[in-house]
Amino acid sequence: MAIIKHATRQTLGQLIGANNPPVTVPDDSQRQYSWTKKEVDTYWTDIQKFMKARQSGKSSAAEYFIGPIVTITDEKITSRSILDGQQRLTTSTILIAALRNILWTMNTGESRSMAQNTQRDYIARKAGRREPMEYFLTLSLFDRDFFRDYIQNWDEAVGQSTSFESANRPSHKLIEEAYSYFESQVSKQLSDHPDLESRLDWIDSLKECLVKGLVFVEIQTPTSSDANEVFETINSRGKDLSTVDLVRNFLMEQSSNDAEKNRVNDAWRALLDGFEKREDIEKFLRHFWVARHGDVRSHSLYTTIRTSLTDDFDKKKNYTVGSFAAELERASTRYLELISCDTGVNDLDDLLKDIRDLSADALYPLMLAASPSTSEISEITPLVSACLTYYVRWTVIGRRESTLLEETVFGLAKELFGGLGKDSAIRRIAEATPDDETFIADFEKASLPKASQSRYVLNRIETLMRTESVQDDVVVADSRTVHVEHIYPKNPEPAYRLNDHGSVVNLIGNLTLLHGSKNRTASNKTFPDKNVGYQGSSLLLTTSTGIDRLWDESTDSWTSEGIRARQHDLARTAVSAWPLSPRPH
Repeated sequence: MAIIKHATRQTLGQLIGANNPPVTVPDDSQRQYSWTKKEVDTYWTDIQKFMKARQSGKSSAAEYFIGPIVTITDEKITSRSILDGQQRLTTSTILIAALRNILWTMNTGESRSMAQNTQRDYIARKAGRREPMEYFLTLSLFDRDFFRDYIQNWDEAVGQSTSFESANRPSHKLIEEAYSYFESQVSKQLSDHPDLESRLDWIDSLKECLVKGLVFVEIQTPTSSDANEVFETINSRGKDLSTVDLVRNFLMEQSSNDAEKNRVNDAWRALLDGFEKREDIEKFLRHFWVARHGDVRSHSLYTTIRTSLTDDFDKKKNYTVGSFAAELERASTRYLELISCDTGVNDLDDLLKDIRDLSADALYPLMLAASPSTSEISEITPLVSACLTYYVRWTVIGRRESTLLEETVFGLAKELFGGLGKDSAIRRIAEATPDDETFIADFEKASLPKASQSRYVLNRIETLMRTESVQDDVVVADSRTVHVEHIYPKNPEPAYRLNDHGSVVNLIGNLTLLHGSKNRTASNKTFPDKNVGYQGSSLLLTTSTGIDRLWDESTDSWTSEGIRARQHDLARTAVSAWPLSPRPH
């Protein structure tokens, strides 16, 4: 059971105001800044509603409870390390900084004095001109320097930050975006006030709401272990946004010395610098674990990792926190190569681009398990090809239950990591893949309403047709000028609308590829009008697959039978486009 020393009411001004114990996000715990526009917008909307209610004078609207925070405090409470509440305190500081900067740009003696006081009272100050800067909120090492340079280190003489590093991490970009959002929203509100006095009053009122009206309950704990237990309890009741941070907290807690803590921080620095979005890090962590241990759901990932690693650290000889952190960092390097399609092996990168375009994320754990950082990456090309065929035949065309595919792929990933050979894995994938006869039957009735899937399927068939006919290559997949075209229109004129419109309009037999200008020209016209653009196309899918069958000249109308006949023929080509890997004898 966690020990809680006190649970006290604190306003924002008491938490990040001058003459109060500074708040620090410890390096061995907590996550980076992670609020996106959605959370920042909600925060701003709530503040605006609270401000209007507070101005009504009702005693019930005097305060706005914004939630609990968890801190580690010493006996005399001279310092506070925060384990939960960082996002709210950081966002509040960013908003106060936006107010400070806007006050300065008003360019009057009073507004600039207000800007300077705002900086000294709620962001940072110097006790003397030769004294170091005192920061009222200090973030962890991954965001600390950027936050100080971009938000806190403000030159009172010129009213701006002197310099700052580039926003090269996802959290840095979110800090920039939050500041820009607040600056824009405050400026928009001020535009409704015609004179300087009313603008200053409005800013003063907003600042008063923030520092005196926003109320937290500070849960004070004596140790990091107690704080972590409270933090995990609070976060387990919310959405699963903090798995990566909880894992890092756990590893720090399990570290036996500073060297191990530094190793964990090195791994996390690699994750933060390598991935563009926080969601990508969460996805990697799950795929990393699945590649070694089989399926685990996102909502139970942290609990599973903690339980398993606790047991491993206790029982496995020489397996330490540092060992796990090193594995994680090495795997992240390989994973980044896979998702960025940048392995340096052309054939493999082409397959990886297809997987990315299809959002076939379920395949990544298997590829990760098959290609540890010490192996030659080109060796997995046949396996990736088999996986892609499996995914297309099973999911894209067959529309079969995706969880069954995941069970197969995740189970194989675990076996590969445990020593199963790649050839055996390929044969196992082939056994699970729909055979040619089944695939043809599935293809003949397949409908592709998703543009990403239809574009991929059509492009692959076009590429195969050009290869078989020894035609010059035409880049399709990477061309912004080539689009998916519905031959029979998605929105035909009423007189030409088919009775079974809904069931045939997205059939593969009704789809082709066209260059952009021709696509716009064709639009919703009848076939004779469209055919002018079709005949001028350089794409075989448009000129050599019997598109004219979709139009019945005798009745001057579209025909569903023509759509299905064309799809029947394309199905035979598709078998070669996604060939089945050799099955075991």
